[in-house]
Amino acid sequence: MLTLKHYELLVTLAEELHFGRASQRLGISQPMLTQQLKQMEEIVGTLLFDRNRRRVSITPAAKQVLPEARAVLRQAYRAESVALQAGRGLLGELSLAYIGAVSYNGVLTRILSNFRPFAQQVDLKLAMMDLDKQFPEVTAGNLDVGLARLPYPEMSDALNAHVLHHDELWITLPAGHPAAEEDAVDLSQFDGADFIATHLPPNVGFSAAAHQAWAKAGITPNITHRAPQFSAVISLVAAGLGVALVPDSMQRAGLPGVVYRPLRDLKVEAPIVLIYRRDNENPTLELFLKSLRPGEG
Repeated sequence: MLTLKHYELLVTLAEELHFGRASQRLGISQPMLTQQLKQMEEIVGTLLFDRNRRRVSITPAAKQVLPEARAVLRQAYRAESVALQAGRGLLGELSLAYIGAVSYNGVLTRILSNFRPFAQQVDLKLAMMDLDKQFPEVTAGNLDVGLARLPYPEMSDALNAHVLHHDELWITLPAGHPAAEEDAVDLSQFDGADFIATHLPPNVGFSAAAHQAWAKAGITPNITHRAPQFSAVISLVAAGLGVALVPDSMQRAGLPGVVYRPLRDLKVEAPIVLIYRRDNENPTLELFLKSLRPGEG
């Protein structure tokens, strides 16, 4: 039967493709590594690496086993982490990533406030992360939960996605812009204007909502600059480099030099979602989902 040492050897050697470096990483001698690899190949009944004096290359059989080996190691490390946490009196851990916008619209505060009374002894790991990185990380099992935004065309069938909130699109203008004196503005009046936009493609996340708004208004924006965070987008607007569509909640960011106005001629919303793998067996995730208010999960 293959052991964790075999799987660790396979993954390490596949990454290094060099017996010397792999043996150093594993903390064993090269003869021991060669012996363990030979034993592993005898168990599975096929060569896993082609090796000669010049190079080491991975075989098709090893490539097929490699994702499963990584999954076995990941689960083993998690089991070890849970055991160590139990020894420290912790119930478990939960890794959660979030996009910056949920810091301003109240979603992150509400979610975490609801969860903490249920899990005072949980090791909660938080990270701000762009949505285009969250979906692959949650799919791979490296994150338990993501607070992201739809649409995401490449979303895996393995994920559940529940809508938590809808951000309304507003426009932000430099404080000295002529339209800043109005209580609301028509987006159609900005045809051809310089816009600051997010870094995402036009079919992903907030960018999809912005393109929907421009299409509804019948205008073609001149996108002059892009930025990954709304705080950076708004800073570029404040510098007079253009205008931008942003979530209405960004008014709470308190950044100087700009004003925010609702769109008078149309209403477009961008959904915030909670994502997680359907087959995630982390008991702390189950506790987290139970802490959500009705309609949130």
